[in-house]
Amino acid sequence: MYIRKTDFEKAQQAKAIIEKEYFRHFTYKDLACLVGTNATKLQVTFKIITQKNLYEYHSLVRIEKAMYLLENTDLKVETIATKVGLDRTNLNKQFKKVQGVSPSTWREEQERKARSLYVKSA
Repeated sequence: MYIRKTDFEKAQQAKAIIEKEYFRHFTYKDLACLVGTNATKLQVTFKIITQKNLYEYHSLVRIEKAMYLLENTDLKVETIATKVGLDRTNLNKQFKKVQGVSPSTWREEQERKARSLYVKSA
């Protein structure tokens, strides 16, 4: 499918905004206003370049940020949820959908893996 260069650039800009400001709530209309296009064009182009709709892509970015915080900080899951723009219930739901386990379980698994690597290398 052919995508106009300007539409591609606008979708890339919208993608970058989501990645930078993942903690905010966005609609196609919000992003379209921010990048200077219309929501319908953005919706179609965004889906083509990311293979995901806005909600799916935004959720994945938030989960990636949550994973980083779970692995690299001692913050509570509830605090991490707030930092990525979700409440704990939604973080749990979205995290399980992507990772197959809760954020707490995922963190414990990462800690176990890190300990076993440390023991093997010592």
